[in-house]
This record gives sequence, structure tokens and C-alpha cells, in this order.
Amino acid sequence: MRTKLLILSLFICPTIAFAGSFDYEYDASLNNYYGYTDYTKNYNKLHKQNNFNSSLNLFGRAFYEFNEKYTTSLIGYFMIDSAKDVENYNQGKWGEEIYLLTETPFGDVSLGQDNNVAYNFSVGAPNVGAYHVNNTELVNFITNPNWHKKGHNASYKTLNSTYINTDGVSMKANYVTPEILGIKVGATYIPKTYSQSGLVAKQAEYKDEEAYILGAYGGWNIWDYELETSLGFADYDKNDREYSAGFSVYHKGWTLGASYRKTETGANDYNLNEDSLFDSYREGRAYNIGISYTFGPLTTGISYFDSKAEKAHNRDKITSFSNKYQYNKNAAFSLTLAHLKSIGEDNLIKNNSEGFAFIFGLELSL
Repeated sequence: MRTKLLILSLFICPTIAFAGSFDYEYDASLNNYYGYTDYTKNYNKLHKQNNFNSSLNLFGRAFYEFNEKYTTSLIGYFMIDSAKDVENYNQGKWGEEIYLLTETPFGDVSLGQDNNVAYNFSVGAPNVGAYHVNNTELVNFITNPNWHKKGHNASYKTLNSTYINTDGVSMKANYVTPEILGIKVGATYIPKTYSQSGLVAKQAEYKDEEAYILGAYGGWNIWDYELETSLGFADYDKNDREYSAGFSVYHKGWTLGASYRKTETGANDYNLNEDSLFDSYREGRAYNIGISYTFGPLTTGISYFDSKAEKAHNRDKITSFSNKYQYNKNAAFSLTLAHLKSIGEDNLIKNNSEGFAFIFGLELSL
């Protein structure tokens, strides 16, 4: 299959001479964390308070440059996690992203396991180190009953990201235009929405439906301020429609960012599951906002994430204060204090959660 995709990518550039060069690059990182969780009294007997977590991330790119304008690459990401609570890689606790990318003066085309263009363009609240505001690693330290994925069993009662990630890294085709005046636009076609790395449950009736996604990105330097913006739209057949927007501004070490996402269903879509609410994210909204400051080897930041289901009572509120000290080019230390309040569809203790997590990290890279 990969051979066929490579041949197809070469046909995209039929006028290119083959007097080019082959090269490759790679990278690896190992993130190690210890977290202590101080749950609110009602929940401290239900969940572990001491948690260890390590994740290994590998990147490789082999590329052939036909000339300075045309390049074809085979790109791979591989990741594995030692104690992932929400198993949202495309193979559960481990996963891969493998796709072909052809770059030309007429735009870039990718085929394979990749994120959609709206996700790739997205900007919002800044991350500090390996800790993410969206699809946060906090779930490995504080249990969130609204987000669950073990094997093929998935339940997302609220959105876990302001970026459009419903399809995860399912097989897809992406096209991105050349940049004009700081602006790029793109489109994605997805033949089957389901991926274990996305939000769609294996038991969902719409899991094998197709999807169409559009995205736009703008980046400009205005009076020494670096401004980035993003817009996204997705039409998941028989599932939902999704809209996203975000911005980020950088100036002299300061970064301010925010993003928003809205989902809604229509008359032609399957109804929300009313028994277990495993897909109530399909009628919801989420937003984040954050600010960070970098001075020398230290970066510090604070962020807020809020996600709510519109047709149920489920809601998540996450406040994070994150710090990273870059010791050298290969090692960094991190410290994060985060608070989660997860509100369930009822008052049962198993469907709610609240607490603080103190997370210490050692981040290693090549």
C-alpha cells in the first residue's frame, strides 16, 4: 500500500527531473512524570493519589528532493505510554502516524495517517513543555469520568480539545495551498471517520461514515508582534458539524492565546446516545485561554480550559500553572500545578471528580 502511495505522489509532479538527492532526519524524546493528586474528600477513596507516567516519542522523515521546489517525504511518528489512563493513541497505549507528503509550488499533498488540516493549523492557549492544554496529560493524574477510552470502548461526554480532533489520525488525504500574504488554506477528505485516537466510539453507528474538513491559517509580524490565527470547519457525515477558531500573539517573551470549538448535530445525523451519553460531545462547546512568559531557560504559564455538553449536565473545568526549566539542549525539568473539576450527568460520585495534581517532570530529547 505504501509503495502505491509513493508512486501516486510522484505522479503529482510529472515534470520534475529525477536528478535530486535523498536524505533523512530523526528525533526522539522521553518524558517522565510523577504526580501526587489531592482529591476533594468525596473522591479520595476512589482513585490513586500517586501516579508515575513515562512516554516515548519517536520521529523519522526520509525525503527525496527532486530540486529546490519539489520534495516527497515519508514521515513517521511513533509513541508509547507506560501508564496511560485514557488510551487515546490509535493502538491504545501506543500508536503511530505514517503518511506521505509531497511539497510543490502549487501546494502540499499528504496521504495516510495524519491529523486533518483544521487541527494542524490550530493555535490557542500556549503549552509549556510537554504539558498540553488540549487533550491534556492531566487525565493520567486526575481521573475525569467524562473522558474514557479503554481498548475500543470510548466515551467522550464533553470535548477534550478546542482543536477539531474527532477523527484523530484516521486515514485521510490533505491538501494545503501555498502561503500568500501570510495566509494558507487547506482541505481534508476522510473516507472513514473512526480512529482509536479520535473521539468516535467503536460502537457508534456513524463510525464508518466519511468527512470533509476545511481549515485556514494566518501568520503575520505586526510592529514586532507575531500574530497567528486559525479557523476550522468539519462536516462528519451522520455525526456532527464542527467549528473552531483561535489566535496567538507573541511579543518579547510573552505569548497570549485562546481558542474555541463548537459542535452540533442536524436532522440527518444519528441521535445522541441517551443511555450512557458516550457521544454527548457531539452537542457541545469548549474554549481555552492562556498566557506564558519565557526568560532565559525558564518558561512559566497559566491556562484555563472549559468544556460543556449542551444536551447534558456534563462539564469540565481545568486550571493549570505550568513551569519548565531547560537545563541544556537534551534535558528539561517541569513542575505543574493543576486543578480539575469534572461535573457528571448526575450526582453519583462515580460520575464526578475534583482535585489538585502536583506533577514533576523530567523531559529528555536527542
